[in-house]
Amino acid sequence: MVSITRPVVAIAGATGHLGKHVTTAFLSPSFQDKFSEIILSGNESCLFQPSSSQSGVKLTTHRYNETNLEESLQGVQILVNTIGPAGHDFKTKIAAAPPQTNIRVYFPSEFGVDHYGHDFAHLNIKICRVFCGLFLEDSIGPWFGLGTQNEKYISVGPSRTPESFTSLGDVGRTVASLATLPAEKIPDVVHVGGGSRSIAEIARTMESAGAGLIDIDCLPYEKYKKETTAEPS
Repeated sequence: MVSITRPVVAIAGATGHLGKHVTTAFLSPSFQDKFSEIILSGNESCLFQPSSSQSGVKLTTHRYNETNLEESLQGVQILVNTIGPAGHDFKTKIAAAPPQTNIRVYFPSEFGVDHYGHDFAHLNIKICRVFCGLFLEDSIGPWFGLGTQNEKYISVGPSRTPESFTSLGDVGRTVASLATLPAEKIPDVVHVGGGSRSIAEIARTMESAGAGLIDIDCLPYEKYKKETTAEPS
C-alpha cells in the first residue's frame, strides 16, 4: 500500500476578516486530519486551537515579515493567502515568494468577484483562484449603494439581474475542501455562489422585514463603466 503524506498548509492573515473563517474550517474535525501541520500567521493566531487532539495535526503560529518569507515557507506545500486590502503591499510580496519554495498549491487573496479574464505564468505552482461573488455578511449596505435606512438603492444595470452572495464560513469550507485534493485535481478557477438575489429582490426582502418603501435608481451600465474607468486607479 502506498503511503500518502499529509501536506503542510500555511494560512497568511489567519485572524483577519475572512482568514478567521478559513482557519476555523481547516481546524474543524472535517478537515484537520487531512493535514500534518497547519501554520497560522496573523494577529492573535494563538487563539486558535485544533478542535481535537486525535487527528495528530500540528498547529504552529508564526509571524511572517518581508525579510523571512521564503525561509518561513520552507516545508509548506499549500499556501492560503487571506490578507485583506489593508495589507496589499505585503500580500504582493507573498505572491512572489512561492516560486522560491516547495509550495505546490497557492490560493491567492483574490476572494470576491471575478474581475479579470486573463492568465499569468507561474513556475510549477498550481494557482487556484476562488471567486465567491459578494460576502453575504458585508455587502448589503450603503458602501455598495444599498442604503436601506435612507430607503434608496442604486443598481448599476438592470435591478433584476441576479448577483451572487456567499457567506464567509462557506468560503472557508470551500478553501479547506479544495486543499484536501491532489494538486493536479484542484481547478485553476473556482466560482462559488451561496445564493443569488437581484437588487430588486433584496429591496423587497428588506421592505418585508420592516424597512420603508425602497426606491431603486438604475444607472446605465456602459455609461457608468466608461465614467468609472476613464482614469486608472
